[in-house]
Amino acid sequence: MSRYVDPSSITGRVLVRDVIVVDPLDGSRTTGQDVVVEGNRITAVTATGAPASDAHVVEGQGRFVVPAFMDMHLHALNTPKDVDGTYALMLANGVVGFRQMSGNRELLKSRRMGTLPRPNGAPELKATAGDLLTPLNANTTESAIQAVREQHRDGADFIKAALTTRETFLAALQEANRLGIRLGGHLPADLDPREAARAGVWSIEHLGPGVTVFAAASSLENEVRASNATRNLPPIPRIKVPGAEALATKLIKGLVTNPATGTSEREAHAYALADGSYDQQKAEELAALFAEHTTWQCPTLIRVHTQQFGDSTEHTEDPRRRYMAAEELRAWDKSAKKFSKLPDVTRNALHHHWAAQLRMTKTFANAGVPMVAGTDACGAAGVIPGFALHDEFDHLAEAGLDPLTILRMTTTEPARFLDEEGEFGRVAAGMPADLVLLDGDPLESHTALREIAGVMRAGSWWSRAELDAVLERVAAKPGAH
Repeated sequence: MSRYVDPSSITGRVLVRDVIVVDPLDGSRTTGQDVVVEGNRITAVTATGAPASDAHVVEGQGRFVVPAFMDMHLHALNTPKDVDGTYALMLANGVVGFRQMSGNRELLKSRRMGTLPRPNGAPELKATAGDLLTPLNANTTESAIQAVREQHRDGADFIKAALTTRETFLAALQEANRLGIRLGGHLPADLDPREAARAGVWSIEHLGPGVTVFAAASSLENEVRASNATRNLPPIPRIKVPGAEALATKLIKGLVTNPATGTSEREAHAYALADGSYDQQKAEELAALFAEHTTWQCPTLIRVHTQQFGDSTEHTEDPRRRYMAAEELRAWDKSAKKFSKLPDVTRNALHHHWAAQLRMTKTFANAGVPMVAGTDACGAAGVIPGFALHDEFDHLAEAGLDPLTILRMTTTEPARFLDEEGEFGRVAAGMPADLVLLDGDPLESHTALREIAGVMRAGSWWSRAELDAVLERVAAKPGAH
């Protein structure tokens, strides 16, 4: 059940009638189509005809049908006992699946036992990491290797590096490759991204983060690297004692709400130096290397924007804050106040870096670097679950990506990213019955992706009016995290 989402009255055998089917794989539109659903699968896509008497009929009236959306960087299950509000916002925004970027043994056990929460309309957990690699479990090469082995044993889908050094990152990556489990995440400040790509890193999140990737596109690369200091982290226990993981999580939470609040003058100098010495040829060479080695990127531009403009009214007065749990808003407001106290030179360096991030995203897209859409919602200041994916689409368009590329980054590319190509991400017989009905053409403008007339999740249909009612219930009792 769900506090916010009523069970669908349209489920079982459903006919979505007279629609234009958009295929992200080839960018085609096929008009006058009926999409037939039985249970949680599409059984047929055929020319529009007379509706079957035994089917629930959703009249498409010439609207556009696309595969429902995937968020490939999310932390919804950081609060596994209270995901209802987050999941409701995701459903209302057409988001039906996600990659969980921070896990633990209990989460992995719950998944194995089938006890993860599944309120009405809940999205599918497509993949999850185990514990993040941090100084708690990966402060030496030996402990990093052991952490990878334990997570592989416990059934993690991938390893996420969060706070590592070059040595511990590469040791973990080598062991992950040996075991056949993927490793991705944050590149350490002292690691050349080209070295990570050649060593087989699966994905790079947040364009780095920081200046690490941008140093490789600088004509003053050595100087930028010399200024790119590894951050001093909060004191984290390095001995496994009862409650150590909980303590580490608490210590790290304040940091991750907005990491930019901890930007030092030295880091600010590195940003300014990298951006002022940008070399397009070097950027294109880096992009070509990422494409050659299939080094996936999940830019999470909405996340970096909320970080680098941490006290902007665009975020601090976002009307969609009304959906968020009170404790989240308190943490966000505390973070915004801290950001506002940064020196002007630091804030200016963070603001100016935004243009460089857009430029790098476009360079990657032009070079065919594989990319997926993600938001880093759930714990990140100013990032509203569900809605944030549409914010991400806006920023990708701001970077210069075309509507089809953006659509692919949330549909067919996640399937390829997760080695499930052909298993989801298209509107075709045999595919999951996860659909979004749009009022506008998503191949003409990415903004059509937010013009949602209805959402089907696992064969159950919610109309626009029903989705609006969901949003009002969340606003009445804010519970998203």
